[in-house]
Amino acid sequence: MIAAPGRSVILGAFFVLLMAACGPRRPAALQPPAIDIGALQRDVVAKLAGQIEIRPGLKIAARFTVDDRKEARAYLIEAWKKLGLDVRTQDYSAEGQNIFAAVGPGDPAAETIILGAHYDSVRNAPGANDNATGTALVTAAAARLSRLASPARRIIFVLFDEEERGMRGSRAFAQKLKDEGAKIHSVHTVDQMGWDKDGDRAVELELPYEGALEIYTQVASGMKPPIPLLTTQERGSDHSAFRRLGFKAVGLTEEYHHNDTTPYIHRPGDTAETVNFDYLASTTELAVRVWTLLAQGR
Repeated sequence: MIAAPGRSVILGAFFVLLMAACGPRRPAALQPPAIDIGALQRDVVAKLAGQIEIRPGLKIAARFTVDDRKEARAYLIEAWKKLGLDVRTQDYSAEGQNIFAAVGPGDPAAETIILGAHYDSVRNAPGANDNATGTALVTAAAARLSRLASPARRIIFVLFDEEERGMRGSRAFAQKLKDEGAKIHSVHTVDQMGWDKDGDRAVELELPYEGALEIYTQVASGMKPPIPLLTTQERGSDHSAFRRLGFKAVGLTEEYHHNDTTPYIHRPGDTAETVNFDYLASTTELAVRVWTLLAQGR
């Protein structure tokens, strides 16, 4: 957008159990290894924000330059491949490249849901919250939803380049869908999901399309404790790129307009150490439950 363990362990265990219960039925010997969602998200944030090496011998300070975004992409592509995803790229300019992967019905005419976040940052900011957290949420969702048995809808996971330069990546991807005549049910984008100072776990829905608030509320109210949902008219992130072309879209974020958002946005202090991973895990659980219902045809 232009920190403390505890619940993370519990929620990580929840995802392991959920994947075992809901994943495709395979003989025990062929089951893929369980994925530690909490560890996966911490790895994504730590490497993208330069807390640890993104590859041997290299830490990146930000994801603004062409070279640093290239390193971020290489890491993310490899991480997604390890999840079993068939990773594709969209080279929409000489410097911009989106990453995406599709699962579910192979029929290109099938109704599709888009789940995305931007992976770039501004210059001179590690971008842990903005938006390594969104990238980590979508990556965790890909780990879970790619194992759904026979979803009714196709799912496209996508990581956008150059959101911080006028949403160039999401605009290019939205135009790609438009040009292809893709049958899009809805678009859900995530931006800044790592700050929760008051501990209420609240989530803002930005410009929710008709029906979005209802399904998110249904899921949020059933969680323990329930997650408060707030709506805003925020247009400054990737969901807007899709709305302008007529797609149903909603953005998800922390309390950006309700006085509980990171004070380090676009600053050197936006480091992995400031990210509340319990909050990220809580919101990931909310998003995955909603997106599972949508993938199943709700």
